[in-house]
Amino acid sequence: MMDDRKFLDKIRRLQESNQKINVTDFPVNEPKKNMAQLMMEESEPMKLILELEEDKIQTVEPDEQREEENKFKDIVSKLVKFEPIKVHSENVEWSGHLIREKIDWYFSLDDTIGCYIDTTELIQLRDETLEVLKKLRGYYDVWSDEWSNRLTGSSAEDAKEEPAPEEGGEFGAEEGGEFGAEEGGEFGAEEGGF
Repeated sequence: MMDDRKFLDKIRRLQESNQKINVTDFPVNEPKKNMAQLMMEESEPMKLILELEEDKIQTVEPDEQREEENKFKDIVSKLVKFEPIKVHSENVEWSGHLIREKIDWYFSLDDTIGCYIDTTELIQLRDETLEVLKKLRGYYDVWSDEWSNRLTGSSAEDAKEEPAPEEGGEFGAEEGGEFGAEEGGEFGAEEGGF
């Protein structure tokens, strides 16, 4: 398949050489590539690096994966499809699909807040959907702390020694709740969450 630049270069060369331009020399009705496809084609050397990195990816034991999935289901949503947790030398990634909400989610330790969502459908922002998104973000915060400690070899006690947030702190917690929970619950923000 010929991209637009090659197509224009070919036309210019034909015009400069005074050759007749034959319409059948050029592809017609070929599907256009989107920007991501073009970037992937131009990044062949990057593919080699990614393939080498994939060799370094480890997945967690099935029991540990199942335990993490059960915690997620208890806190965020029961209807979810999970991908394996991938442990890299300096990062951990985990993703899945929230079935009822039709949202793909992705967790990564590669950024200060590596909690991402994606959807290919129009989503109505019902209270239930917003609640699930709040829980997803709250779960990410706990998950990222836990996996950061595992990656660096820190213990849970090291993380607890940090000063506690003030009332109504970073996540709008009230009266000792965590992540916007109103009265001591975890993740279940009713008012004052994110």
